[in-house]
Amino acid sequence: MRMLNSYFTSDNQKYEAPNVPINLLNPLFLSFAKHHKLTPRETQVMRILVVEGMRNDDMAAQMHISPKTLKNHLACMMKKTNTYSSRSLQAMFFNYVLRTLLPTA
Repeated sequence: MRMLNSYFTSDNQKYEAPNVPINLLNPLFLSFAKHHKLTPRETQVMRILVVEGMRNDDMAAQMHISPKTLKNHLACMMKKTNTYSSRSLQAMFFNYVLRTLLPTA
């Protein structure tokens, strides 16, 4: 079973991604996307960004789109989520996962 447990940087801080099986993230991607009104293509970008952690050029190649189109998708996603970078977008998703899986009383 593939697990999401990579490290990533946001705001010059190191975070450990939640140790969660990838297949459990699918409904979380959908609910995050619905909450932030992401398009299906933006949701696809989000999945690749979070699960694969690829560079923009590699993500664009995997999605068969130009790097400029990918940057446009990311810019729209950042505007919708009020984030300022790919890493802050990742951090927002991981915080969403933690709040969803480990709700406080």
